[in-house]
Amino acid sequence: MADTASRPRLRDSVIVQADGGTLLFLCLADRTVKRFACDEFVKDVVVLLDGTRTIAEIGALACGGRPDAWERVAEVVQILEREGLLSRVAAPEREFRLLGTARAEFYDRQLRLFQDFCDQGWSPETSGAALQRRLADATAVVCGVGGLGGWVALALAGAGVGRIRLCDFDRVEVSNLTRQVLFGMADLGVPKADAAAARLREVNPFIEVEAVARRIGGAGDLADVVKGADIVINAADLPTPNDVAGWVSEACWPDIPHIMGTGYAYHIGVLGTSIIPGRTACWACVRAETFADHGRDGMETVVGKRDKAGAMGALSGLVGNILAWEAVRILAGLPPALGDRWGEVDFWPLEIRSRTIPQRPDCPTCGLPPNP
Repeated sequence: MADTASRPRLRDSVIVQADGGTLLFLCLADRTVKRFACDEFVKDVVVLLDGTRTIAEIGALACGGRPDAWERVAEVVQILEREGLLSRVAAPEREFRLLGTARAEFYDRQLRLFQDFCDQGWSPETSGAALQRRLADATAVVCGVGGLGGWVALALAGAGVGRIRLCDFDRVEVSNLTRQVLFGMADLGVPKADAAAARLREVNPFIEVEAVARRIGGAGDLADVVKGADIVINAADLPTPNDVAGWVSEACWPDIPHIMGTGYAYHIGVLGTSIIPGRTACWACVRAETFADHGRDGMETVVGKRDKAGAMGALSGLVGNILAWEAVRILAGLPPALGDRWGEVDFWPLEIRSRTIPQRPDCPTCGLPPNP
């Protein structure tokens, strides 16, 4: 029996259209359409599902308030709930305001997106405000704030990740400005970490940003940088992308989730993989799966990676924002998209390609312990 005191509300991502005795529910979140036969009573009920009325009150208003109306309303509500068309909260704005008026206004559109994630069942939380609190309580580290990491950091700041730590040793150069979104002409010659931190503080007054000016030469250089982090995003590529990725993963293991984006050049962007200790394959598994591709593990390098590669802001922004989206998912407790696989985006046909990265049972880093 439905609770007559509940206040059912259609999800904000649902549009309802009528065609005679048929109702179409257009679900914008996943582009699905659900079709139901209905009468005028059902149409009246659907219009009233705005979270301000109880089932009993809707029954009193629908089609003249017949004595059994609330029972029919309850039946309609149960069907819509089973089909995933109802929100899990009656008044999301009230939940949003619990964050404080200024924050609720600042994050308004994002909170509505988070609410739909909750309504979709992707989170055990019922309110989008709860996901926002998770971000506010989190610490993210971005290693490298150039063409890739700058976009990552900017997106995390806008999302409201409470503490962002930026690690980079370089200074801003004029050739950076076409693709490194955190810098302007006034920043030329300034340490990138400092200039980026200042920009992020302007973007979001509700977060803390820390700059660490440091060249990474091994995992030991990152011990204090990653300490206390909830996520680490690797966007550094010197001396080589693989070297830095190995050091980042070593510094994070076995407690800190880390995203191993390794850059972009020409028309390929490397999304890499998300490593969540205890849940996904580790960096050693990735290397074991990919290092021998084309027999390269046994080859000698004759002409190595160039110091400069072709790039532009639109492409670095695409990769960086995908990695930031993955970080937000992990921090908010939503399912990660890049775990146990390696992803790349081909800019030319705009296709994302991925390959499965299995967790090796005999991996010395993340493998299952032997049976006693």
